[in-house]
Amino acid sequence: MVNCLRIVCRLGKALSVLSVTLFLFFLLVPASLYADDSPVLFAAPEEGWKVGLVLSGGGARGAAHIGVLRVLEEMQIPLHCIAGTSIGAIVGGLYAAGLSPGDIENVMTSIDWNNIFRDKPLPSDLTFRRKQEAAHYLIDFDLGIKDGRFAMPKGLLQGQNLNMLLKSVLMHAENVANFDLLPIPFRAVAADIETGEAVVLDKGELVSAIRASMSIPGVFAPVERDGKMLVDGGVSNNLPVDVARRMGANVIIAVDIGTALAARTELTSSVGITSQLITIMIRRNTAAQIRTLRENDLLIQPDLGDIATGDFTRAAEAAGIGLLKAQAMKDDLARFSADDRHYAAFVSRQRKPADTQVVVSFVELDNKTSLPDWVINAHIDLKTDEPLDWENLQANIERIYGIDTFEKVDFRLAEKDGKTGIVIEPVEKSWGPNYLRFGIGFEDNFRGKSSYALTGQFTKAALNRLAGEWRVEGRIGTSPRIYTELYQPLDEGLKYFVASNIEYYVRNINNYSERGDILSQHRANAARFGLDAGRQFGNWGELRTGLRRERGRVRVLIGHPYYETQMYDRASVYASLAYSKLDNYVFPLRGTDVRLVWDYNLKALGSDINVQTLRTHWMTAFTWRRFTFLPGLDFRITLDNDNLPVQDTYPLGGFLNLSGYSTDELYGRHTGLARLIVYRELASVGLGGLNMPFYLGASVEAGNVWTRRSEVKPDSLIWAGSLFVGMKTFLGPVYLAYGQAERKHSSVYLYLGQRF
Repeated sequence: MVNCLRIVCRLGKALSVLSVTLFLFFLLVPASLYADDSPVLFAAPEEGWKVGLVLSGGGARGAAHIGVLRVLEEMQIPLHCIAGTSIGAIVGGLYAAGLSPGDIENVMTSIDWNNIFRDKPLPSDLTFRRKQEAAHYLIDFDLGIKDGRFAMPKGLLQGQNLNMLLKSVLMHAENVANFDLLPIPFRAVAADIETGEAVVLDKGELVSAIRASMSIPGVFAPVERDGKMLVDGGVSNNLPVDVARRMGANVIIAVDIGTALAARTELTSSVGITSQLITIMIRRNTAAQIRTLRENDLLIQPDLGDIATGDFTRAAEAAGIGLLKAQAMKDDLARFSADDRHYAAFVSRQRKPADTQVVVSFVELDNKTSLPDWVINAHIDLKTDEPLDWENLQANIERIYGIDTFEKVDFRLAEKDGKTGIVIEPVEKSWGPNYLRFGIGFEDNFRGKSSYALTGQFTKAALNRLAGEWRVEGRIGTSPRIYTELYQPLDEGLKYFVASNIEYYVRNINNYSERGDILSQHRANAARFGLDAGRQFGNWGELRTGLRRERGRVRVLIGHPYYETQMYDRASVYASLAYSKLDNYVFPLRGTDVRLVWDYNLKALGSDINVQTLRTHWMTAFTWRRFTFLPGLDFRITLDNDNLPVQDTYPLGGFLNLSGYSTDELYGRHTGLARLIVYRELASVGLGGLNMPFYLGASVEAGNVWTRRSEVKPDSLIWAGSLFVGMKTFLGPVYLAYGQAERKHSSVYLYLGQRF
């Protein structure tokens, strides 16, 4: 938990305290159960003894709690109650709800932690419109605009995926409102962020109590309960011995897994100093609780060495250390043991029974957001009068979350007229409803050519009851651009739409020598207007058709032009079809992305020329063992006119686009490229949205540009290839690559931004 901040400092500034704290705390575990009666108290050999188990916070080090629980069961020690903070609340709460230590450990080692610590919807869950944004704006952060001011989230993570995991494993305890009615009475300790005071959670929703106990300020958004904003309890009471005593325990088994203070040699940065101060604060409140322990109480402090709060891959090791430490204290633990009869009664009550199916009789939406009900209902497809299908429920929740205007989409079981149903509760982003997104791009070929782009997008959502949107995009850098679109759905199913857009852009068109030197440079400035109509197909496809009108000017900047400076006018009808099911737009592992665009310029509409063009793009990703293969095809073809001016030609060249050539070094009226990219993840640092994996990859490419269609022949293809290392960062992917092509073209590339 908050202890993790100390470990974070050892990872250095690159990750920062907030990034690695994400690893920290959770060993979420499968499910639990609720008790049907008042708790039954179990007697130890010493008549009247009521054993309270107290579990401290400490992130992944909390796996040691599991080892201790194994020994407690081996020694047949019944528990009167459990109190825990942060990871202690997770392990303690799940055990109190009926899981065995083995179940807890199995779940912890099988969890996809990257998914748990990721807040953004996966591309596969996004609406198609949001997919398009995700592909171009790779900085995984949106800045809100609310009441005329910039607004930010209350935490780096809102905890959507974590909440859903806890919901899935605690489904049967959904309606337990009093934690005294769990198989073992339980308390979770959080802190009131306004006052700093400890808050003991003894009722309400068990999942929200656990979430509150481990919500590190600045990392996880606070949990609001009973009018309070609750965060990680480690800063106020990391080892809640006093809480267990108030629950009626007269003997305590306390397990402290806190981290040690850093040595002076480790205190070399402001991050390290800050982490040390937090550790000191936590150790002081822990020490204060330890001092309250009495003669018959027992303190267990496993020596976890260098296991960090974020080392979930070492969970089994930590559990083993906890087990060995508890086994070494068997003589001390023996006095708490119960006889077979008493312990059997305890186990029969503590263990979760066989799962019982919940029949869903109704589905309701509790909508307090700015979106109308029907917009959200369009993403709900839950069957009634059938047993609850958890996977289907989760898919529905993910589709709603994919609208990407909610900080959380929750659900609860409800009773009505003697029947059980599901109530879905979306919570709108507190920093919305209008958002800014950002992107960045940079490239350098180490031969004097570089370019950059800074991009931003503003979206004003929910303009009307049909969920209209106004979008503005801007780009500054080598190729400036500004674009605005008014997008209006036409039906409650969000299938059909109309859109109008205006765009102004600037781009350079270079003519290179065989040696790769620029001989001449043209600059095209153009303004474009479009009017579209279309249909969306679920969250995977879109069909558009419309009219476009473009006016521009091409002038010479460098050298002797092949074409004279000129004004031009284009007016066309067009149609586009897009399909996307990639699982990621940065180093995808599976899925397909396809685009087909047909454009017909007509003099009858005001165009200077009659010409048809066709653009196609296909890419698919599949993974075999640890290798990902990414084959792709790109073609841009002029169908009926080989005599086009320079602004109507298409570029080719650059990393993965005939590697070895400079970016856009080749221009022609027809272009074609086939490529196969292969990469493998070597290592990674961080978790979830802050995960930074490293890749080693290579490519084989074949393509060219042609002036006339008659020149398009297999023997005219240029073969090329590349070797690269890549890394996913919060700014987007970074590549360092070497490319080699025929005709003695080679280049070294440094790229920041999307290349696939």
